[in-house]
Amino acid sequence: MTAKVTIRWTPHPRLSAIHAAYVVAGGGKCVDPKTERLMIAPVTDLNNRLLSAEVDVGRFWRRLIVEVAIDRSDGERGDARACEIALTDAGLSELQLEPNAQGVARLIGECRSVYASHLPKLSDQLRLRAGPLKQRWDSFGPGLLRAIAQRIWDGAPPVDWWPARIDGLMLQPIRGGDGGFDTDSQRFWIEAMLTDADPLVPEVLRVAWLVSRIAIESHTREKSGERSLRLPWTFASVPIVLAAAADLELIASPRLPIETAMGLWNLGDDQVAKTLDRWWQKREQAGSPMPVALKTLEQMLNQPDRLPFDGALK
Repeated sequence: MTAKVTIRWTPHPRLSAIHAAYVVAGGGKCVDPKTERLMIAPVTDLNNRLLSAEVDVGRFWRRLIVEVAIDRSDGERGDARACEIALTDAGLSELQLEPNAQGVARLIGECRSVYASHLPKLSDQLRLRAGPLKQRWDSFGPGLLRAIAQRIWDGAPPVDWWPARIDGLMLQPIRGGDGGFDTDSQRFWIEAMLTDADPLVPEVLRVAWLVSRIAIESHTREKSGERSLRLPWTFASVPIVLAAAADLELIASPRLPIETAMGLWNLGDDQVAKTLDRWWQKREQAGSPMPVALKTLEQMLNQPDRLPFDGALK
């Protein structure tokens, strides 16, 4: 039997602000039009600053989210450090770093200030918002993880498969359901939705998928070679989680809602979803061991007419 996972749920107003800026910066769907309107000006200034510095804008935002999520400091000092790391990762040279980092951190501060003025009691609101999802996880999470581990390991999961403790950071919804994770810090972040974004795929399954991604990456890094890191676990984990949910009758659909889940979890296009659905049906019929099945999925995704999606949030 695998060990139990303890999730430490924490409201995160600072990351909520950065996440909102990230979504607005990328032109993503926003379910909070007022927040979007308020943040457009500072976010546009920030994107223009990044473009003038000739860095990879998307990579900057993705790395910034991770750095804010793992940073325990707050305010200007935390922003400055996170911006330096994100700018370096996005391709800014050391000679350009200091002047650009200061300007970018100032604009990030403006984004957070606008956000905080709009939602002055966000910490209290997030604590209340976290309640329904935490209750659902307490009810179904342990059983979900047991079923997921059984499917990943073909019925014989190791005792140390799941991390003993994971941090779950709760964010104010801006996309109507979103999340991400960082394996090194053993934490994930998720929008604190009061209701499911889609009844076909309850939000508690997003938590299970994020926890599973952390466990999979942790294990492959520690116990396997570089080859294992390149296997398509990002996609394979979707039907694994959904099948585990079906085992517990958390999904009523007779067919796994793979395409719906991938849309909700920002994973890829419809063609990838169809490929994944075909792979899962064949795997269930053949009963192939997971390592063999993963190599088959890799071949299917790498066909000339079906290039794999990188899994990055848009």
